[in-house]
Amino acid sequence: MNDYTAKSLFSLYDVKRHVCALFVLLAVGMLPLLSACTGLDARPEAGGSEPSIRVVTWNIQWFPGQSPRASEEVQDRHREGVRAYLPGLEPDILLLQEIRDDEAAQFLVDSVPGLELHVVTAFRRSDPNLSQQIVIASRYPARAGFAEVFTGIYDDPETDPYRGFAFAALESPIEGTLLVYSVHLKSNLGEPADNIRMREASAQQILNHVAVMKEQYAEYGPVSVIVAGDFNLLLQRKEMAHERTLDMFMEAGFHWTWDGVPFRRRVTWPADGRFDDACFDYILTLNLPHRRARVLHKPEGELSDHRPVLLRVPIE
Repeated sequence: MNDYTAKSLFSLYDVKRHVCALFVLLAVGMLPLLSACTGLDARPEAGGSEPSIRVVTWNIQWFPGQSPRASEEVQDRHREGVRAYLPGLEPDILLLQEIRDDEAAQFLVDSVPGLELHVVTAFRRSDPNLSQQIVIASRYPARAGFAEVFTGIYDDPETDPYRGFAFAALESPIEGTLLVYSVHLKSNLGEPADNIRMREASAQQILNHVAVMKEQYAEYGPVSVIVAGDFNLLLQRKEMAHERTLDMFMEAGFHWTWDGVPFRRRVTWPADGRFDDACFDYILTLNLPHRRARVLHKPEGELSDHRPVLLRVPIE
């Protein structure tokens, strides 16, 4: 039995490195035929009426409040704004980053009819106000779900192990099992060389986990994978172009859903006067039809410094 053998969905999963994750059973739902969601491109999506899985990833900037020490009034305004906006994205799989805690996560998931919460991380910060948790929710039954802290990237991992990934093994509406990862890799604060090292180490840890999970869930039939979230990559900068985080996934067979999309159409973090436009938010897939992701509209600057990203996976 390997370190990642799934345990009952009726209990908290105590992962190998002592990181807790919250489990919620998913009620069985029907997958609707979904219409197109308008993104930065105002033209309708090709094949918009075909049955599909709508995968949405979004970093909601210190939710609630857009700041770790926002006033109650600002937090309430942020809650209501996101709750009004989120259902229009019609996610079948929702992957979130920078969520304060399980209460905030449940608030968001409850705003989308038919969506159920699977995993909320509980990564520790020495200052609780700086909590940035990761979330997985979907419309599909979950075989298992848990979280894992990134290892080998902290000087003192016992003090402030605040980054890692959330994982859920879903009953795929296509066939077999869909392994889903919501991630938030190291930011660009600090020394660039250190940040790149941390992101590459985290990518390798995720890929190692994927390899084990693919083997474990093979008994249920075909296994496909989605890894999505805030990767914090700045590959458009010459001094950062040598980073191999993305290459590592592609060398493992993953499809980069921004492939062929011009940079101007995949800006997920618009320039703020201090920093240039960036494409931080990615969706990578394995053993799924190759499709391109899309950046979605949102009220600029009102809900998050990141734009949400949509991937429509056809049900063939």
